[in-house]
Amino acid sequence: MLCPYCGKEMELGYIQCRDGVTWTPKKQLVASLSVLSKGSVSLENGAADNSRAVYAFKCADCKKVIIDYSNSIL
Repeated sequence: MLCPYCGKEMELGYIQCRDGVTWTPKKQLVASLSVLSKGSVSLENGAADNSRAVYAFKCADCKKVIIDYSNSIL
């Protein structure tokens, strides 16, 4: 994947979390309950049999990490 900020190739790797990787519009008091938050999005994208790891692309030059949660990574 090319970095949308600088156009250089990004490195594919993983972001892992014990309780699943979830985006929420507001910070939760208890992170493990973030999946219950209104407007939350599970970032599961096929990196694991569960939602505890997601594929993520890292740009070493821009210091950006991008997660595509469309399940069409590979």
